[in-house]
Amino acid sequence: MSEATSNLSRRSFLAGAGILTAGFAGAALTGCSPSAPATGSKDPASAPEAGGNEPAANGSDALWNIPELGEPKETVKADVCIVGAGGTGTAAAIQAIDLGLKPVVIERLSGYGGSFIGTEGMTALETHFTKADGDIMFAGAYNPNAPYDVKNATNTCLNYHHWIPQHKLYENFFGQTSETIDWLESHGIEFEGNISIGAGPKVWHVYDKGDNASPGGYFMQCFGKEAEKLGVEAHFNTFGRKLILEDGKVAGVLAEKDNGDVLKVEAPVVMICTGGYANNPEMLYSVSETKNENIQALGMDCRAGDGLKMAKDAGAEFAEGLGTVMWCGPVTIGAVTATWTTDAYSVGVQPTVWLNEKGQRFCKEDLWLDDFSGAGMCVRNQDKTFALFTEADMKRWEADGPDGQVFSFGTPGTPLAKAREVLQKAEGCHVGDSLEDLCAKVGLDPAAVKATVEQYNAYCDVAAGLDGEDPSADEEFGKRSKFMHKVDAGPYWLCETADGFYTTCGGIKVNEKIQVLDDKDQVIPGLYAGGSRRRRTVRRLLRRQVRTWLASRLGRELRAPWQ
Repeated sequence: MSEATSNLSRRSFLAGAGILTAGFAGAALTGCSPSAPATGSKDPASAPEAGGNEPAANGSDALWNIPELGEPKETVKADVCIVGAGGTGTAAAIQAIDLGLKPVVIERLSGYGGSFIGTEGMTALETHFTKADGDIMFAGAYNPNAPYDVKNATNTCLNYHHWIPQHKLYENFFGQTSETIDWLESHGIEFEGNISIGAGPKVWHVYDKGDNASPGGYFMQCFGKEAEKLGVEAHFNTFGRKLILEDGKVAGVLAEKDNGDVLKVEAPVVMICTGGYANNPEMLYSVSETKNENIQALGMDCRAGDGLKMAKDAGAEFAEGLGTVMWCGPVTIGAVTATWTTDAYSVGVQPTVWLNEKGQRFCKEDLWLDDFSGAGMCVRNQDKTFALFTEADMKRWEADGPDGQVFSFGTPGTPLAKAREVLQKAEGCHVGDSLEDLCAKVGLDPAAVKATVEQYNAYCDVAAGLDGEDPSADEEFGKRSKFMHKVDAGPYWLCETADGFYTTCGGIKVNEKIQVLDDKDQVIPGLYAGGSRRRRTVRRLLRRQVRTWLASRLGRELRAPWQ
């Protein structure tokens, strides 16, 4: 075990988790990779540490401090200032142009992209893709006997979230997803079609990725070019720092360039589209219940909570879901660097034997195949986690592909030919003939692991005579029999795993029009926020709401001062 591995602590935040690949044509577009952050030393990767697990959002903890700014060296005027040039911010900018408004975009990276580069698709209902399939049905729906339409999806998600979210916000979101697809296609975005994720309905619309490795990367490459073609004014390598308020209303933004110069954007409307705090471990541990010492953000290294700090400073309230993290389960430490859509990632989430720091199993490992977020929560609740499998497992995956589907890229029947090479080089992966020696390397009690493996192998013996879908052999957790493979001969593979996650959720409290609210549920005039918030589906960004509400709300606000 390397020194870097042995020094991982509760506050460690594994670097090298970006989505961009060396062969991705959008590399020049974003100008950022995990190994060479574009933000430089002006913006530290982590904020001052906050003690304990108590939410610091309502206190004056240094975690939420905004840096002191000098006098502006440049001032620009806009109809709407958009902070963040990911999927949400770029959509807002393009729609503003469509409406004849002047947007000014502020982005901390060196180009369009943001964390949206890490997405593969988006949920949409009643689109021309789903209509071509006929009625989409979903057994897990609020009304499983009716088509999975806007009303059914709204009720399904409200029911799933115990009716905590706003009904009108869900209605507005789902009611406009079909138009989102049409609008994106009108601006040059292409889709491969609609698929299902796990046991979900077939409503996830996957982007065409051209000849690139990243669907989201190609999406943002095309989207960024569209914004440039339309003449969007964008200031890259620039950090949104502080909202300007006059008479209780938003009047613009103070931003800081990477050389320290301050830019002032005068605008009667500001949209915060900066993403969450996924790359700020101190903030994440402070506001969430995260227990695992090793966590790994999957996505671009650009989500430091800047927008949340700005909003809080302006008097905004945070949503009830602050501290919610979209966990996605085990990631072998050191195996994911430039992209997570790899064979090595697929191996890490297979239903092998998952162990915690006590050398015990803690869930049915095939949970990931049906509910990756549920599996991620299980991993989150352990102090440390490990994946154990054998050389026989590795050879099976190399010949026949993964045991279960891994999103859109790890497919049973397609060999995982590159997994071995990557995992063998990963600092968290250990291979050897002696399981006892491997346990000693990672700090596990060999006797405890031996007892766990012996019990698991006994379950496997029973599973061998059962139907593959029968879960009864695994008396502890109910893993399906077809995924029960004995751990009875070396070489053994013991991988230290972090809990991967895509994004943080909750964030700034908004109403159904995505207007930002204060602690009395009153609108802060001129302030809006969009992004991924309290959704079941991965990276469900508020693209269509952004452009619709710019038309229906911002247009009137912007005209008023001129009348």
